[in-house]
Amino acid sequence: VFLDHGEFKLIGVINADDTTQIWAGINNFGFAIMNAESRDMARPGENTVYDEEGYLMKAALLSCRSVDEFDHFLERTNLTGRGVTSNFGVIDAQGQAAFFETGNHEYFRYNAADTTLCPAGFLARANFAEHGYNDEAYGHGRYREARELADELSAAGKLSPVNLISRVIKDISTIEGKTDRASTAGTVNRYRTVSTSVFESSLPGENPLLGTCWIVLGEPSVSVAIPLWVMAGEVPVQLDGAGAAPLNLEFQRLKAYVYPDSAQPEMIDVQRLRRVSKQTFKIQKWVFRKTKRQLKKWRRNQPTPAEVAEFQDRITTGLMQKLAKIKL
Repeated sequence: VFLDHGEFKLIGVINADDTTQIWAGINNFGFAIMNAESRDMARPGENTVYDEEGYLMKAALLSCRSVDEFDHFLERTNLTGRGVTSNFGVIDAQGQAAFFETGNHEYFRYNAADTTLCPAGFLARANFAEHGYNDEAYGHGRYREARELADELSAAGKLSPVNLISRVIKDISTIEGKTDRASTAGTVNRYRTVSTSVFESSLPGENPLLGTCWIVLGEPSVSVAIPLWVMAGEVPVQLDGAGAAPLNLEFQRLKAYVYPDSAQPEMIDVQRLRRVSKQTFKIQKWVFRKTKRQLKKWRRNQPTPAEVAEFQDRITTGLMQKLAKIKL
């Protein structure tokens, strides 16, 4: 969805037909936010309130211009309280990146630029907090896999949005060497994953409106990321429809093919996945190639909102046409 609230405008992922909550998004100042629920941020003995992350992220996108302003936002709400226990990942157009491990009345900030915390220059989180109040570490296996993949990319100088989309978010490590079916209950890409977002900030000195919002509607293993920009002032109709997004329905069709057994919804058919992935990989490369060329042109000559919207529509229409030709 694209929302225009005057001074603040944003693109965000929503549940169909519900704009009261945003589950990941970026605004016109280049401030972007996502979250990973972390129930271990519930303080012992506290009457903890949960599940209001979507409301908080919408409020942040409509009031914060930077990572530091989000810090102040959390500081103000420490006293009034928040209905969240979550790890919020944020970036801004000034080059800052941080995770905020957040509870109802407290939070802990971790900066990606802090070399003592992250010598590789990046942070990773799953569904547990470093400052959590129990040792459950829910999702630690997924965290470890994602961290190892990011470490490899970083060491090779290839930690980029393209590689995060192509390699990290699609990771299903359990299928290696298998030829029949495998569970995706504990992998980075899970059978329960419904969408993914990667936010690419504008370059130093650039218009923050050139920050790119890569959106994956559907489980990453069978889906393709589409670039969007707040500058466009809209999102393509294929990503926003009454009851469901047409693009998401296409990816759900592919998911139903690679997960054929409703009695075991976590079991993916490896052969079918490879057949689909071979085709979606080519489509994703086409999207990356077109987007890279377009951004290069826009960085030489700043586009109009209409030009950005036209490119979004063109790339999404082309994607839908290519998806319809996938052979199952």
